[in-house]
Amino acid sequence: MVHIRIDPTGSRARSADLESYQKVEDLTQDVKICVDGGYEHFSHAGEFQEDGHEVVAVFRWSGRTKIAE
Repeated sequence: MVHIRIDPTGSRARSADLESYQKVEDLTQDVKICVDGGYEHFSHAGEFQEDGHEVVAVFRWSGRTKIAE
């Protein structure tokens, strides 16, 4: 399990919509978060940031899809 930070820049998601830190099993998988009738997608491009005593992977916004009806 890896700690990650979600950067919402460019997405419709607001910081209040996101938990700023989440955990993922695999850094190669996109993170998909449901916001306003769609999904905001975030991916890891190799960036890491130090946060206190740990290093976290940064996931940046990569696109949006609508929820299928």
